[in-house]
Amino acid sequence: MNQGLKILIADDSELMRIVMKGFFKKFLSTCEISETSNLSETFNLLNKQDFDFLLLDINMPSGDSDPDTVKEILAIQENVKVCMFSGNDKNTLEQDYRDAGAIGFIQKNGDMSEALKEVLANNF
Repeated sequence: MNQGLKILIADDSELMRIVMKGFFKKFLSTCEISETSNLSETFNLLNKQDFDFLLLDINMPSGDSDPDTVKEILAIQENVKVCMFSGNDKNTLEQDYRDAGAIGFIQKNGDMSEALKEVLANNF
């Protein structure tokens, strides 16, 4: 896997951000991780900094992330790899997000570590 990736974790739960940050550090020996807790912060940061990977929660304050959100993000940074992160049903939602340009969908109540490892291995 590529090292030195610039990662943005966008999730309103501090606990989820801490957990996922630990998984990224487990799988990538060097990476730079930034965090946001709502959608407006996420867009503000995406307009200021380039990222390689965005882990994007679907339900957050100041707006939920729908498939159009993925398209808006890719219009700002066409090379960022967007992976959805949600407690919502993956089987119901994943294809719509993939059609919009997301590279994966990690279910919060699933094996998040293994799912992230697989997404990273398949995309970097």
